[in-house]
Amino acid sequence: MNNYNVNKEMLGVATVFVTIFIIIPTLSSYFREDCKTAMERIKKQKCKIKVESIEGIRSLKLTGTIPESFMHCECSEDGQWWASYKNEIEPGDYFIKNEGENHLEIIKEDTLIRHEYICSQ
Repeated sequence: MNNYNVNKEMLGVATVFVTIFIIIPTLSSYFREDCKTAMERIKKQKCKIKVESIEGIRSLKLTGTIPESFMHCECSEDGQWWASYKNEIEPGDYFIKNEGENHLEIIKEDTLIRHEYICSQ
């Protein structure tokens, strides 16, 4: 093996190192949502539903009826905030997320569960 091949190999290792430890962390922080933006997005969400079915793995889609009018409706969220409480929601429960608020409520027959959004940054 000559010096040319060794230097070429070291250049490849250095490129991978710089990419993994410098470029990717820098870009990921650039694309990450800041707390203020996340809170504004959460406060815009709105859903008031008597749950009939629950779908989704990384996101959450609730199907059911609007409590006041009994009309069919669907609520969904693509983020992971609602989905992190999916195991607490069952058909027959009420799921309420009012616009302008940073919390959601899951109302069961004898229990009220309230989750407040807290920015983790």
